[in-house]
Amino acid sequence: MVELLAYFYNTIDWSKMRGRNPHDIFNHRVRAASRRSTIYEASSKLANYFGLQSIPEQAVRIINELRPYETEILNKLYQEHLAISMMAIIRAKEIRELNRKRREENRKEEGSNE
Repeated sequence: MVELLAYFYNTIDWSKMRGRNPHDIFNHRVRAASRRSTIYEASSKLANYFGLQSIPEQAVRIINELRPYETEILNKLYQEHLAISMMAIIRAKEIRELNRKRREENRKEEGSNE
C-alpha cells in the first residue's frame, strides 16, 4: 500500500494545492478514501480528491495485487493513515530521486554515444 500511495503522491500536481501543508492534505484524503468498500473505489476516490484523470500503470498493477487483501488493507489504512501516508511520502521522494538519477545516467550515455 505504501508503494501505491507513493505513486499517487508523485502524480499529484502540488502547485495547484493552496493553503495547508501538502502532507496534511495527503494524510487527510488518504484516510477519507480508505472508507470506501473496495480498493478500486478507494483509488478512484483518492484520484478524484486530487483531480487526477489517470494514474501510473505501475499503480494499477499494485492495486490488482492488493485486491485479495483489500478489506484488511483499507481497515489498516483507516486506523494508521498518518504513519502509512508518511511512509508513502518518504517512498515517493525516493522514487523521484531514483528517476532523477536514471535520467542523468541516460543523458550521460546519450552524450558519450555522439
